[in-house]
Amino acid sequence: MTIADVARKAGVSKVTVSYVMNGREGKVRISDETRRRIWEAIRELGYRPNAVARALTQRRTHTIGVVMQYAAIFGGWSGFILELLHGASHEAIDLQYDLMMYTGAHGDDAEHEANAVMDGRIDGALLLRDIDDPLSDILADSGFPHVVVFTRARRPDVYSVDCDNVQGGYLATKHLLGLGHRAIVHLRGSSRSAPALDRWHGYVQAMREAGIEPEERWVLEMTAPLSDATPLVELMRSRHRPTAIFAWSDDVAIRAMQVLRDLGLRIPEDVAVVGYDSTEVCNHTDPPLTSVRQPIYEMAREGVKTLVRLIEGERPHPVARIFEPVLDIRRSCGSASS
Repeated sequence: MTIADVARKAGVSKVTVSYVMNGREGKVRISDETRRRIWEAIRELGYRPNAVARALTQRRTHTIGVVMQYAAIFGGWSGFILELLHGASHEAIDLQYDLMMYTGAHGDDAEHEANAVMDGRIDGALLLRDIDDPLSDILADSGFPHVVVFTRARRPDVYSVDCDNVQGGYLATKHLLGLGHRAIVHLRGSSRSAPALDRWHGYVQAMREAGIEPEERWVLEMTAPLSDATPLVELMRSRHRPTAIFAWSDDVAIRAMQVLRDLGLRIPEDVAVVGYDSTEVCNHTDPPLTSVRQPIYEMAREGVKTLVRLIEGERPHPVARIFEPVLDIRRSCGSASS
Protein backbone atom coordinates (compact mmCIF):
# COMPACT_ATOMS: atom_id res chain seq x y z
CA MET A 1 0.00 0.00 0.00
CA THR A 2 1.41 3.35 -1.05
CA ILE A 3 0.42 7.00 -1.12
CA ALA A 4 -0.28 6.50 -4.84
CA ASP A 5 -3.07 4.02 -3.95
CA VAL A 6 -4.63 6.59 -1.64
CA ALA A 7 -4.39 9.30 -4.30
CA ARG A 8 -5.97 7.02 -6.91
CA LYS A 9 -8.89 6.07 -4.66
CA ALA A 10 -9.49 9.69 -3.60
CA GLY A 11 -9.11 10.98 -7.15
CA VAL A 12 -6.39 13.51 -6.29
CA SER A 13 -2.63 13.85 -6.75
CA LYS A 14 -0.01 12.32 -4.44
CA VAL A 15 1.09 15.85 -3.53
CA THR A 16 -2.41 16.72 -2.32
CA VAL A 17 -2.51 13.59 -0.19
CA SER A 18 0.90 14.46 1.24
CA TYR A 19 -0.21 17.99 2.14
CA VAL A 20 -3.29 16.71 3.96
CA MET A 21 -1.48 13.90 5.80
CA ASN A 22 1.30 16.20 6.97
CA GLY A 23 -1.09 18.91 8.12
CA ARG A 24 0.18 21.42 5.58
CA GLU A 25 -3.09 22.21 3.87
CA GLY A 26 -2.47 25.89 4.66
CA LYS A 27 0.20 26.04 1.94
CA VAL A 28 -2.31 25.22 -0.83
CA ARG A 29 -6.08 25.59 -1.18
CA ILE A 30 -7.72 22.22 -0.49
CA SER A 31 -11.49 22.00 -0.14
CA ASP A 32 -13.18 20.33 2.81
CA GLU A 33 -14.70 17.80 0.39
CA THR A 34 -11.27 16.82 -1.00
CA ARG A 35 -9.86 16.55 2.50
CA ARG A 36 -12.80 14.30 3.50
CA ARG A 37 -12.28 12.00 0.49
CA ILE A 38 -8.56 11.64 1.25
CA TRP A 39 -9.09 10.69 4.90
CA GLU A 40 -11.87 8.30 3.90
CA ALA A 41 -9.54 6.60 1.38
CA ILE A 42 -6.80 6.36 4.03
CA ARG A 43 -9.20 4.68 6.47
CA GLU A 44 -10.68 2.28 3.91
CA LEU A 45 -7.25 1.22 2.60
CA GLY A 46 -5.69 1.06 6.07
CA TYR A 47 -2.76 3.11 4.81
CA ARG A 48 0.04 3.94 7.25
CA PRO A 49 2.91 6.12 5.99
CA ASN A 50 6.42 4.71 6.37
CA ALA A 51 8.56 7.47 7.85
CA VAL A 52 11.81 5.76 6.85
CA ALA A 53 10.72 5.37 3.24
CA ARG A 54 9.49 8.96 3.18
CA ALA A 55 12.82 10.20 4.57
CA LEU A 56 14.70 8.26 1.91
CA THR A 57 12.52 9.72 -0.83
CA GLN A 58 12.60 13.30 0.43
CA ARG A 59 16.12 13.09 1.89
CA ARG A 60 14.64 14.89 4.87
CA THR A 61 13.58 13.52 8.28
CA HIS A 62 12.23 16.77 9.71
CA THR A 63 14.13 15.88 12.86
CA ILE A 64 16.71 17.99 14.71
CA GLY A 65 19.30 16.54 17.08
CA VAL A 66 20.53 18.14 20.30
CA VAL A 67 24.12 17.03 20.86
CA MET A 68 25.78 17.81 24.20
CA GLN A 69 29.41 17.33 25.12
CA TYR A 70 28.31 14.67 27.60
CA ALA A 71 25.03 12.79 27.20
CA ALA A 72 24.71 12.56 30.98
CA ILE A 73 23.92 16.29 31.00
CA PHE A 74 20.42 15.38 29.78
CA GLY A 75 19.93 13.14 32.81
CA GLY A 76 20.83 15.94 35.22
CA TRP A 77 17.68 17.91 34.35
CA SER A 78 19.19 21.12 35.67
CA GLY A 79 17.23 24.34 35.42
CA PHE A 80 19.43 25.28 32.46
CA ILE A 81 18.69 22.07 30.54
CA LEU A 82 14.97 22.30 31.29
CA GLU A 83 14.77 25.85 29.96
CA LEU A 84 16.91 24.99 26.92
CA LEU A 85 14.70 22.05 25.97
CA HIS A 86 11.60 24.13 26.70
CA GLY A 87 12.63 26.78 24.18
CA ALA A 88 13.94 24.32 21.58
CA SER A 89 10.76 22.23 21.82
CA HIS A 90 8.45 25.18 21.34
CA GLU A 91 10.29 26.38 18.24
CA ALA A 92 10.44 22.83 16.84
CA ILE A 93 6.68 22.47 17.35
CA ASP A 94 6.03 25.75 15.56
CA LEU A 95 8.24 24.68 12.63
CA GLN A 96 6.82 21.11 12.61
CA TYR A 97 10.13 19.40 13.34
CA ASP A 98 10.81 16.56 15.74
CA LEU A 99 13.48 17.00 18.38
CA MET A 100 15.89 14.21 19.33
CA MET A 101 18.21 14.16 22.32
CA TYR A 102 21.42 12.58 21.04
CA THR A 103 22.58 10.13 23.69
CA GLY A 104 24.17 7.25 21.84
CA ALA A 105 27.23 8.49 19.98
CA HIS A 106 29.40 10.10 22.64
CA GLY A 107 32.98 9.16 23.17
CA ASP A 108 36.55 10.12 22.51
CA ASP A 109 36.44 9.29 18.79
CA ALA A 110 35.21 12.50 17.13
CA GLU A 111 35.09 10.96 13.65
CA HIS A 112 32.92 8.11 14.91
CA GLU A 113 30.63 10.58 16.66
CA ALA A 114 30.39 12.80 13.56
CA ASN A 115 29.46 9.81 11.42
CA ALA A 116 26.72 8.90 13.88
CA VAL A 117 25.35 12.46 13.82
CA MET A 118 25.33 12.45 10.00
CA ASP A 119 23.93 8.92 9.57
CA GLY A 120 20.61 10.15 8.22
CA ARG A 121 18.44 10.19 11.33
CA ILE A 122 18.48 13.98 11.65
CA ASP A 123 18.58 16.91 9.22
CA GLY A 124 20.73 19.11 11.44
CA ALA A 125 22.08 19.52 14.94
CA LEU A 126 22.28 21.95 17.81
CA LEU A 127 25.68 21.55 19.44
CA LEU A 128 26.74 22.51 22.96
CA ARG A 129 30.38 21.48 23.11
CA ASP A 130 33.71 22.40 24.70
CA ILE A 131 35.81 25.02 22.97
CA ASP A 132 38.49 22.51 21.89
CA ASP A 133 36.00 19.88 20.66
CA PRO A 134 36.44 19.02 16.95
CA LEU A 135 32.87 17.85 16.19
CA SER A 136 31.70 21.21 14.79
CA ASP A 137 34.76 21.44 12.51
CA ILE A 138 34.08 17.97 11.09
CA LEU A 139 30.40 18.75 10.49
CA ALA A 140 31.29 22.10 8.87
CA ASP A 141 33.82 20.46 6.55
CA SER A 142 31.11 17.98 5.55
CA GLY A 143 28.53 20.71 4.92
CA PHE A 144 26.19 19.27 7.57
CA PRO A 145 23.78 21.92 8.96
CA HIS A 146 24.43 22.72 12.60
CA VAL A 147 24.33 25.63 15.03
CA VAL A 148 26.57 26.00 18.06
CA VAL A 149 24.49 27.19 21.03
CA PHE A 150 25.36 28.64 24.45
CA THR A 151 29.01 28.93 23.45
CA ARG A 152 31.01 30.56 20.71
CA ALA A 153 32.05 28.87 17.48
CA ARG A 154 35.70 28.31 16.66
CA ARG A 155 35.20 29.21 12.98
CA PRO A 156 33.67 32.36 11.51
CA ASP A 157 31.58 30.34 9.04
CA VAL A 158 29.83 28.30 11.75
CA TYR A 159 26.51 29.67 13.02
CA SER A 160 26.23 30.28 16.75
CA VAL A 161 23.83 31.62 19.36
CA ASP A 162 25.52 32.78 22.54
CA CYS A 163 25.32 35.24 25.42
CA ASP A 164 27.92 37.91 26.21
CA ASN A 165 29.37 35.92 29.08
CA VAL A 166 32.24 38.35 29.72
CA GLN A 167 29.63 41.04 30.34
CA GLY A 168 27.66 38.63 32.52
CA GLY A 169 30.65 37.91 34.74
CA TYR A 170 31.40 41.62 34.87
CA LEU A 171 27.81 42.48 35.92
CA ALA A 172 27.82 39.94 38.75
CA THR A 173 31.17 41.05 40.14
CA LYS A 174 30.40 44.75 39.70
CA HIS A 175 27.21 44.27 41.72
CA LEU A 176 29.10 42.71 44.60
CA LEU A 177 31.80 45.41 44.45
CA GLY A 178 29.06 48.06 44.52
CA LEU A 179 27.76 46.56 47.75
CA GLY A 180 31.18 47.03 49.33
CA HIS A 181 32.62 43.54 48.95
CA ARG A 182 36.33 43.35 48.18
CA ALA A 183 37.23 39.71 48.82
CA ILE A 184 35.09 37.91 46.23
CA VAL A 185 35.37 34.21 45.42
CA HIS A 186 34.71 33.02 41.88
CA LEU A 187 33.55 29.41 41.54
CA ARG A 188 34.70 28.74 38.00
CA GLY A 189 33.49 26.17 35.48
CA SER A 190 35.63 23.87 33.37
CA SER A 191 38.65 25.39 31.64
CA ARG A 192 37.37 23.70 28.44
CA SER A 193 34.07 25.60 28.60
CA ALA A 194 34.13 28.88 26.66
CA PRO A 195 31.21 30.38 28.66
CA ALA A 196 32.94 29.51 31.94
CA LEU A 197 36.20 31.09 30.78
CA ASP A 198 34.39 34.22 29.58
CA ARG A 199 32.55 34.63 32.90
CA TRP A 200 35.88 34.34 34.70
CA HIS A 201 37.37 37.02 32.42
CA GLY A 202 34.43 39.28 33.30
CA TYR A 203 35.09 38.70 37.00
CA VAL A 204 38.78 39.55 36.61
CA GLN A 205 37.99 42.65 34.55
CA ALA A 206 35.60 44.06 37.17
CA MET A 207 37.99 43.31 40.05
CA ARG A 208 40.93 44.98 38.33
CA GLU A 209 38.84 48.02 37.42
CA ALA A 210 38.16 48.33 41.17
CA GLY A 211 41.92 48.20 41.85
CA ILE A 212 41.79 44.66 43.24
CA GLU A 213 44.02 41.88 41.96
CA PRO A 214 42.06 38.63 42.53
CA GLU A 215 43.99 36.29 44.81
CA GLU A 216 44.71 32.85 43.39
CA ARG A 217 42.90 31.20 46.31
CA TRP A 218 39.72 33.12 45.46
CA VAL A 219 39.26 31.32 42.12
CA LEU A 220 38.14 27.72 42.64
CA GLU A 221 37.15 25.30 39.90
CA MET A 222 33.75 23.80 40.70
CA THR A 223 32.29 22.49 37.47
CA ALA A 224 29.11 20.90 38.85
CA PRO A 225 27.02 20.77 42.02
CA LEU A 226 28.53 17.39 42.92
CA SER A 227 32.12 18.61 42.50
CA ASP A 228 34.40 18.37 45.54
CA ALA A 229 33.57 21.38 47.74
CA THR A 230 36.50 20.86 50.12
CA PRO A 231 38.55 23.82 48.78
CA LEU A 232 35.53 26.12 49.28
CA VAL A 233 34.96 24.79 52.81
CA GLU A 234 38.61 25.39 53.73
CA LEU A 235 38.57 28.89 52.24
CA MET A 236 35.41 29.88 54.09
CA ARG A 237 36.88 28.55 57.36
CA SER A 238 40.09 30.58 56.90
CA ARG A 239 40.96 33.57 59.05
CA HIS A 240 40.58 36.01 56.17
CA ARG A 241 37.32 34.65 54.87
CA PRO A 242 35.93 36.21 51.66
CA THR A 243 32.57 37.96 52.03
CA ALA A 244 31.04 37.15 48.64
CA ILE A 245 30.79 34.39 46.03
CA PHE A 246 30.10 34.62 42.31
CA ALA A 247 29.34 31.14 40.93
CA TRP A 248 29.47 30.39 37.22
CA SER A 249 26.07 28.61 37.31
CA ASP A 250 22.95 28.62 39.47
CA ASP A 251 23.39 24.93 40.29
CA VAL A 252 26.86 25.56 41.67
CA ALA A 253 25.70 28.70 43.51
CA ILE A 254 22.95 26.69 45.23
CA ARG A 255 25.50 24.08 46.29
CA ALA A 256 27.69 26.88 47.67
CA MET A 257 24.73 28.19 49.67
CA GLN A 258 24.32 24.74 51.19
CA VAL A 259 28.03 24.66 52.10
CA LEU A 260 27.76 28.09 53.74
CA ARG A 261 24.75 27.04 55.80
CA ASP A 262 26.57 23.87 56.93
CA LEU A 263 29.40 26.13 58.15
CA GLY A 264 26.93 28.23 60.13
CA LEU A 265 27.29 31.25 57.85
CA ARG A 266 24.29 33.42 57.01
CA ILE A 267 23.29 34.54 53.51
CA PRO A 268 23.58 37.44 52.82
CA GLU A 269 24.60 38.76 56.29
CA ASP A 270 27.93 36.86 56.35
CA VAL A 271 28.40 35.96 52.69
CA ALA A 272 26.67 37.27 49.56
CA VAL A 273 26.07 34.88 46.66
CA VAL A 274 25.43 35.49 42.96
CA GLY A 275 24.65 32.75 40.45
CA TYR A 276 24.40 32.59 36.66
CA ASP A 277 21.47 31.73 34.37
CA SER A 278 18.71 33.04 36.67
CA THR A 279 16.55 29.99 36.12
CA GLU A 280 13.21 29.54 37.91
CA VAL A 281 14.86 27.71 40.81
CA CYS A 282 16.44 31.02 41.91
CA ASN A 283 12.99 32.18 43.06
CA HIS A 284 12.69 29.19 45.38
CA THR A 285 16.02 29.16 47.21
CA ASP A 286 16.38 30.54 50.74
CA PRO A 287 17.05 33.40 50.30
CA PRO A 288 16.08 33.85 46.63
CA LEU A 289 19.27 33.83 44.56
CA THR A 290 20.52 36.94 42.76
CA SER A 291 21.70 35.75 39.37
CA VAL A 292 22.79 36.86 35.92
CA ARG A 293 20.07 36.05 33.41
CA GLN A 294 20.93 34.77 29.99
CA PRO A 295 17.68 34.35 28.03
CA ILE A 296 17.98 30.57 27.70
CA TYR A 297 14.47 30.03 26.34
CA GLU A 298 14.80 32.71 23.65
CA MET A 299 18.34 31.59 22.76
CA ALA A 300 17.23 27.98 22.31
CA ARG A 301 14.35 29.09 20.08
CA GLU A 302 16.74 31.22 18.05
CA GLY A 303 19.10 28.25 17.67
CA VAL A 304 16.34 26.01 16.28
CA LYS A 305 15.00 28.76 14.03
CA THR A 306 18.46 29.40 12.56
CA LEU A 307 19.12 25.67 12.13
CA VAL A 308 15.89 25.08 10.21
CA ARG A 309 16.72 27.98 7.90
CA LEU A 310 20.11 26.37 7.23
CA ILE A 311 18.46 23.00 6.59
CA GLU A 312 16.13 24.66 4.09
CA GLY A 313 19.07 26.15 2.23
CA GLU A 314 19.08 29.72 3.52
CA ARG A 315 22.14 31.61 4.79
CA PRO A 316 20.68 33.88 7.49
CA HIS A 317 22.55 36.84 8.97
CA PRO A 318 24.27 37.42 11.29
CA VAL A 319 26.31 34.24 11.56
CA ALA A 320 26.96 34.86 15.26
CA ARG A 321 23.97 35.99 17.34
CA ILE A 322 24.91 37.40 20.75
CA PHE A 323 22.31 38.03 23.48
CA GLU A 324 22.91 40.52 26.27
CA PRO A 325 22.76 39.33 29.90
CA VAL A 326 21.00 41.21 32.71
CA LEU A 327 21.31 40.92 36.47
CA ASP A 328 18.19 39.74 38.35
CA ILE A 329 18.58 41.09 41.87
CA ARG A 330 16.88 38.98 44.54
CA ARG A 331 17.86 38.66 48.22
CA SER A 332 21.11 36.67 48.36
CA CYS A 333 23.41 39.71 48.41
CA GLY A 334 24.07 42.41 50.97
CA SER A 335 26.51 45.06 52.01
CA ALA A 336 29.82 43.73 53.31
CA SER A 337 29.45 46.01 56.31
CA SER A 338 25.87 44.95 57.15
